[in-house]
Parts: sequence; structure tokens; C-alpha cells
Amino acid sequence: MNKNTYALLRQQGYETVLKEIRENPAAHSNFENIIKERVYRWWAGWKPDYEGWLACADSLYAESCVIDAIGAEPQVYRDYRAAMKQQRDAFEMDMGPIQTCVVDGDTIAFNYKMYMIAKADMGRLKKGDHVTLKVSEFNTFAQPKHGEEPMVVHLQLIASGLNL
Repeated sequence: MNKNTYALLRQQGYETVLKEIRENPAAHSNFENIIKERVYRWWAGWKPDYEGWLACADSLYAESCVIDAIGAEPQVYRDYRAAMKQQRDAFEMDMGPIQTCVVDGDTIAFNYKMYMIAKADMGRLKKGDHVTLKVSEFNTFAQPKHGEEPMVVHLQLIASGLNL
């Protein structure tokens, strides 16, 4: 994985979106611009290690956030954290830049590529195998209390590309 390249591209995406927000050509509401900036800032600061991700994720997801991402049933954030620990134990991970992004009201949708390398043999997937997933996320934010940043209260994540 070329972590330096992906981190640089995520940072460049954040800088580009800051300019878009200042110019606001799509006439987004203040709240829409706030959540867009928040997601891109979070994305620019994304960390591949579990502890680094956890520090970032705890600042984005509400404790009561419902996450429909890993497994057959939605999880609350606390359980999602445990599932992500298992995923990080199984794979080295990195995220490409956000490719497209749409914000409407309290929801932001975006897509990106997730790059993974197996740390051990897992069925047909062998240690060192590279996997690229195409991922789409739909994040719904709660209006913040005075002086607080908005937090994600619902995440729906759809991924394709992993065939074990």
C-alpha cells in the first residue's frame, strides 16, 4: 500500500472542499457545509492503525449511532468498534480519497476505495493478498447542541469487491 500517496490525496481533498465551502456554488445550507467539512476533515485525518482510527472515529460517531456496515444486522457504535478491531487484526487497511460526495440536509453520501492486505490465510484469501473494495457511505448527522460539532447518528455502508 502506498500510504503516503493516499494520505496526501485525502489531505488534498480536504483542502479542495474547504475552497468549495467558502465559495458555496451549490448554495448549501450552513449545516450542510458544516457536515461536509467535518467528513472531509475526518477523512484527511484517517489513521490505518486501530488505535489511531479509534481516536478519529470516537470524534465522529455518536455513542448511540446505529451502523449498518459489518454483519447481517445493524450495530450500535460500541459493537462496530469491536468488529473494526477484528477487521484491523485481519487486514492492513488504507483508504483512498473521497471520489464523489453529495450532501442533502442532514445526510452526506460519498464513495471511495478501501485497500486491504490480508495478514493471514483466510479461505481462498492468502496472506499478502491485496483486496480493493468500492465503498459507498450514507452518514446522517444530528444537529449539534450549542458549541458542539455534529455527530453521525446513522451510518449505512455498502461495499463490493470482496469474494471469499
